[in-house]
Amino acid sequence: MCESYELIYYYHGKQYCEPGYTWGPGVKDHYKILFIHEGKGSYHINGSTYSLKKGQGFMVFPNTICQMKADEHEPWVYSWIAFQGSSVDPLLSQVNLSKTNPHFHYAPAAWFDPWLEQLTEAQALERNSGLIVHSLLFRLLSEWVDMLTAPNQIGYLPKAKEVYVRKAIDYMKMNYYSKVSISELASMIGIDRIYLSSLFKESLQLSPQMYLLHYRMDKACDLMNNQQLSISDISHSVGYTDPLLFSKMFKKIKGISPSHYRKKIV
Repeated sequence: MCESYELIYYYHGKQYCEPGYTWGPGVKDHYKILFIHEGKGSYHINGSTYSLKKGQGFMVFPNTICQMKADEHEPWVYSWIAFQGSSVDPLLSQVNLSKTNPHFHYAPAAWFDPWLEQLTEAQALERNSGLIVHSLLFRLLSEWVDMLTAPNQIGYLPKAKEVYVRKAIDYMKMNYYSKVSISELASMIGIDRIYLSSLFKESLQLSPQMYLLHYRMDKACDLMNNQQLSISDISHSVGYTDPLLFSKMFKKIKGISPSHYRKKIV
């Protein structure tokens, strides 16, 4: 039976703080997760002050007085996402966060950057913006909980690698029919193209390009069952504007030409 979650997105953002910049003491009426990308600062809540730095984050709780202050010499850069809902407290219990334990470690330090970019892009859409933002909030928090419930920070690193590979695969599966640049894909998920390639080879024994090629050819095989589609139609449907190049790639992966493959399955 699937669990039901109630979460409401409020806003997100990023701030490059000036030395000594202070917010508060003040109160929010919602939850807010802040991720520190650079520098350091202090966070005061519930009578305690926490010194925090790059690679750490902290929670702002609704109706709870708190204060944030950037370091005088290395002011922090942080981003955030704010939300509300009856499902938040159970999520925080899973990651052992509370007003008496409001901070956490995460890795890599750029983990939140791709989410920030996706949220901003989704808000700019003319259609289904709210639905997409809501979906991103659920996915973000799910991944965040996975990250924080890993046994330890070192133990999380393999999971971080899996996250990058999964994000890349999800993107390819949603965009295989159009032009896919591996460099742009790597940039979108916040890592270097060479590092993305090494992760694919480590986990799948394939480069990202070869994974995409195999996926496209598998999709092409599925489309071969539709006799109304020509080879050229199928070529365009899986991202190839040149049917001759498509046929060459198909034979490279499947061992026979598209036309011979179709004859075999008819």
